Amino acid sequence: MQTTLLVEDASFFEKAIVKKLHEVGRHQIMVARSYDEAENCLNLPIGEPDLALVDLTLPDASNGEIVDLCAKWNIPTIVFTSRFDPRTRSKMLSKGVIDYVLKDSPGSLDYVAELIRKLAQNPDIGILVVDDATVEREAISQIVSKHLYKVYQASSTDEALKCLKENKDIKLVLADYFMPGKDGFAFLKTIRRHHSSEEVGVIGMSSYANSDNRVRFLKYGAADFVDKNCSPEELLLRISQNLDYIYRIEELNNLAMRDSLTGLYNRRFLLDEVSNEVKSWPSSTESKHWLALLDLDSFKDINDSLGHDFGDAVLKSFAKHLTELAGDKDIVSRLGGDEFCLVLRNRSEDDVVRSLEELLQTIQSSPVSHSGENQKIKASIGLAPLLDGNLAQALKEADLRLYSAKRTGRGQLVSGD
Repeated sequence: MQTTLLVEDASFFEKAIVKKLHEVGRHQIMVARSYDEAENCLNLPIGEPDLALVDLTLPDASNGEIVDLCAKWNIPTIVFTSRFDPRTRSKMLSKGVIDYVLKDSPGSLDYVAELIRKLAQNPDIGILVVDDATVEREAISQIVSKHLYKVYQASSTDEALKCLKENKDIKLVLADYFMPGKDGFAFLKTIRRHHSSEEVGVIGMSSYANSDNRVRFLKYGAADFVDKNCSPEELLLRISQNLDYIYRIEELNNLAMRDSLTGLYNRRFLLDEVSNEVKSWPSSTESKHWLALLDLDSFKDINDSLGHDFGDAVLKSFAKHLTELAGDKDIVSRLGGDEFCLVLRNRSEDDVVRSLEELLQTIQSSPVSHSGENQKIKASIGLAPLLDGNLAQALKEADLRLYSAKRTGRGQLVSGD
């Protein structure tokens, strides 16, 4: 479990910070109100904290000694203080603290909370630093690693392109635009042929002030541009802002492709994305790809008699059963109303038929409970092979078989004409 060491002697700030820490999911908090209390906390046999949030001016240590204590224990540290002193700030940053935040407005606490939330996610985010100068590349990588990102390095554009291809977690590239071989412009154009700005962001870097080069770099698809001699805080803020943009776009795309009730993919995703993807799926004589259309029986009666809230509970329960049946590479979608679709990859017909028949039995033996009411449900299924990547044809055949299952008694699977 993530543990935070909070060192704060003002009770008002202590309560406000603890509340914010809980809001961002950090529930195990060691609170100290002095340097001695902090040292005692660190000597307790309950595990070391993975993050410290400290004030600089403590009753028994008024000159930031708490930062040295945290550094001794190798604890990533955020300074949160009312002490506005440029020299002190510079000194603390030089000691490697994650950030130096002033308690100068209500928004500062929100900033700290958001920073802590991101720090929990950053180890899964790859950032590639591209620079042929070893010293500068290492210095930039060290700054980036302060916020716990997964940092990759490349000394040439060819090495960088290889790194991008091999590491799918890279979301942002920091690239010098004076490079041997391909220059930064050619490198950027190559990236944009394979990755959109919504997938991989690029921040240009240079030690030379040249507005024409900045403009060209931005026109070729860079999201931002920074001077190499900018402050570490500015660089980290630029990184954070550019990543926020990428994830906002991802979230919007995800919302457009997901059903809001069940969380499954929606009809648009199936018809726009899957219909193109299936054309490249290989198959064999032993196993094929399959498409199943599933429809809840008498769903309108459930809605009418038990209400739409109960109907929503039925849909979510059914979606859960489908998700549990699907493998990692299979696709589950809700097409609308009570109609769902399963795309199953590389399965034998016997395996698919057995799995779907077991699904029908599981559904019928698992009543949905909601607001004190229980309701048994049934479903009908039409199954068709997905041949030659022709999703439209498979949908048509599965729909005809689903209609046959409905017409001949419901609660059953039809897998052939």
